[in-house]
Amino acid sequence: MSRPLRLFALAGLALTVALPVLASDPQPTPAPIAAPAGELAPAPPPSLEALLQPLTEDRLFRDSTVALQVVDVRSGQEVYGWNADAALNPASTMKVVTAATALRQLGPSFTFETLFATDGEIQSDGTLKGNLYVVGGGDPTLVIEDLWKMVYDLQLEGITSIQGDVVFDSSYMTPESGVPGWDKKADMESGPAYYPSLGALSLNFNTVGVVAGPGPDVGGPARVVLETPAPGVIEIDNQLVTGAAGTRRRIFMEREVQGRSATMKLSGSIPQQSETQKYYRSVPDAQAYFTAAFAGMMKDRGIRVRGKYLEGELPERGIEELVRHRSVSLSQILASTNKHSNNFMAEQVLKALGAEVEGEGSTEAGVRVVQSYLDELGIPREEYALVNGSGLSREVLIRPTHINAVLVDMMGDAQVGHEFLASMAIGGRDGTLWARFREDDQIGKLRGKTGTLNGVHCLAGYVEAADGSLFAFTFLVNDLPYSIARARQAHDRFADVMFDLGADAMVAETSD
Repeated sequence: MSRPLRLFALAGLALTVALPVLASDPQPTPAPIAAPAGELAPAPPPSLEALLQPLTEDRLFRDSTVALQVVDVRSGQEVYGWNADAALNPASTMKVVTAATALRQLGPSFTFETLFATDGEIQSDGTLKGNLYVVGGGDPTLVIEDLWKMVYDLQLEGITSIQGDVVFDSSYMTPESGVPGWDKKADMESGPAYYPSLGALSLNFNTVGVVAGPGPDVGGPARVVLETPAPGVIEIDNQLVTGAAGTRRRIFMEREVQGRSATMKLSGSIPQQSETQKYYRSVPDAQAYFTAAFAGMMKDRGIRVRGKYLEGELPERGIEELVRHRSVSLSQILASTNKHSNNFMAEQVLKALGAEVEGEGSTEAGVRVVQSYLDELGIPREEYALVNGSGLSREVLIRPTHINAVLVDMMGDAQVGHEFLASMAIGGRDGTLWARFREDDQIGKLRGKTGTLNGVHCLAGYVEAADGSLFAFTFLVNDLPYSIARARQAHDRFADVMFDLGADAMVAETSD
C-alpha cells in the first residue's frame, strides 16, 4: 500500500532537506540530492505489510480500538496502515501537534517575559512614589528562584518602600482553574500536579509542594511546611503525627478549596528516622498564589508596601521599566514539555499562541491557531476535534494520518525541524522513553511522544531502521480493557520490527 499523506509539495520538500540524525553518531546525515528536472521521481517505498501485519494477530487488536500508520519520511508515502483514518483519543501525543504549531508560529527563540514597571519615581530615600506593576507573560518556567531574583533586582534599584499600590496585570492570558476539557471529579477535588490552573501570572507550575517529615517526639505532631509559603492562599491543617521508628508510613492529604484559596489537610502517621517527602498539588487560582508568594517575598526582603495589592492593567503611557525576566527559549521549553509530558507547559504555550497570533490569550484562540496549521496541511476540520494543547481530555480526537502529516512536515522544515526533533524523548536515554529501547542497537534510534489516560495508550514519533531509513509513525490504542502494559508491549514489538528493517540486506552487502 502506498497511500500518500495530505502533504502536497511537502513530500518533495522532504527530499531536499538534510534529515536530523537519530542515532548516537553526532555527524549530520548528508543532504539527499534532488533529481534533476525532467528525470523520473524515485520509486515509491515498498510496503511493510508483510512485516507488520503479524502484529495485528495480538488480541490487543481485537479487544481494543487500534489505529496505526507508518510513513516513509523521505517520500511522504504510507508504507503501512491499520485503521489509519480512524479518529481516536491521542492523549499526550497531542503535544506533538501543539509543539509543531508553536515552533512554526512563534519561532524557536521566542521567550516569555515577566515585567516589573512603575508609573512613578524612586526618591532619594528609596521610596517609590507611585505604583508598582507586575505584568505576567504566561511564563511556564517561572519558579520561586526567578521571582526571588526579580524582587532582589528591585531592591538593587534602590527601592526600600512603595508608596502606591502593587498592581498585578494578568491580561495577557485568560485564567483557568484547571485544564480545559478535563472534568474528572476526583482530579478537580484533589488537584494533582498534572491538572494545574493556568494564567499569565503563574509560579512553580502552579503547584504547591507540601513537605512532610517526622517530628521530635513519638505521638507528637509531625513536621509539615510549604515549600513556597503563600499566606492566606495556601494553608496547612496538620493532623499528621510522628510514629515510632520502623512503623508504617501512612500519609493522607486532602485539598479543601475555598474560593481562590486552599487548605492542605494532612493526617496519618510518619515514623521517626524516616525521610522527608514532598507532595505536590495544584493551586486553585494562579494569580492569587503568585500574589501571595510575591507579598511574602517583598516582606522578607524588607520592602514595605504602603498601598494595596490589586488586580489591574499596565497603563499605556507614562511607564518606566524596572525589572524584566525572560524565560529560556521556546525550543528549550518544548523539550521539557514533550520529553516529560508537562501538561502545564503545553497549555501555557497554546495560550501564548492565541495571544501572539490571534490577539487573545485563551485556549480557544490557541486551538484556532493549531487548526489553521492543520488547514495548511490539507486536513479538513471535520475530521478531528481539538479541545486543548496537552491532550488531557476525553474529547480530543485525531487520526494517525493527521499526526504523521505533522511529523513529516516538521522533518521537511529547515527552519524549525531540528528543534522539533530535539523536543522528543529519546529511546533509551531520556524523558518518558528513558527506560525503553535500551538494547545497544536501539538506543537513540527512536524519538517519540507517549500518551496515556485510563484505557488509552499511544506512541508517535520517528524510528530509524537498520538500513538508515527513517519513518514517522503514530500508534494509537483506545478502549483498553486491561492494563496499558499490553499496549506498551505492542508498541515495543512494532519498534523491534522497525529497528531490524533492512538488517539482512546490510549483512549481505557486508559479506560481498
